[in-house]
Amino acid sequence: MTRAERTRLKWMVSGGGAAWMLLVGWLMVATLPQGAVEHHGSSQIKDRMSECSGTFRDRYDCKEQIIIESGRETFYTLSLRFLLVIVPPLVGTFWLSSYLNRHPMLLDDEERRASSSSDDWKARAQRHTEFQSPAEAAEDLHLSPDELPSHPPGRGHHPIDDIAPVDDWKSRAQANIRSHKRD
Repeated sequence: MTRAERTRLKWMVSGGGAAWMLLVGWLMVATLPQGAVEHHGSSQIKDRMSECSGTFRDRYDCKEQIIIESGRETFYTLSLRFLLVIVPPLVGTFWLSSYLNRHPMLLDDEERRASSSSDDWKARAQRHTEFQSPAEAAEDLHLSPDELPSHPPGRGHHPIDDIAPVDDWKSRAQANIRSHKRD
């Protein structure tokens, strides 16, 4: 997948998600039924609470039950509408992330050269061995083909440390520590 295709796909998913949230969000608010969002001060709840009768305790329990029930219904109604607006764009975003991870971006020669010039030499050498023969990689690393080690038996290419060997970091660190202790 090229960079342009990836960018186009990202814009399409982002634009589609934004359009979905705007359109469906507006529809969810515009089509909200009358009385779907009730609270204890609304006239419908007050009418239902006025029907409570009995002792003070009975009326209080009746009114409390009506308020709790209306709050629960309002919560379920608004939560469902919120999820219908938000979940599809989230699913699209998770799909996009998964898809892009499974389809890496192919670099053309110019991008490969630009990215390799800014990295350290070992990463450049690694990249060269992936796209070039060991002799071409050694030439780009300013080594003569005579300095290359012999081809290892049973392997298709030289390991990077054979082409551009580097000391073991641990042994170098230990040597530095020993030399500082002697001083």
